[in-house]
Amino acid sequence: MSRGHLYVKLGVSGAISASLYCLLYFYEREILESFTRTDGLYPALPVIAAFVFSFAHGAFTAYFWEALGVTPRRPHA
Repeated sequence: MSRGHLYVKLGVSGAISASLYCLLYFYEREILESFTRTDGLYPALPVIAAFVFSFAHGAFTAYFWEALGVTPRRPHA
């Protein structure tokens, strides 16, 4: 992957991750009201949100370390 393409992915994933955290901060009350309901499929919302946040933050972190040049060592064959 070229450096320019890597930086685009880093920027996009960072913007998505930051947007999710901003939405959580600014809509805390509405999110809390929805996540504490016990009828229907509402109990699944916290689990889904955890997966979404984990995926977005994990993607950003992976691109961040790759942009810094930190990569895993390859095992000896």
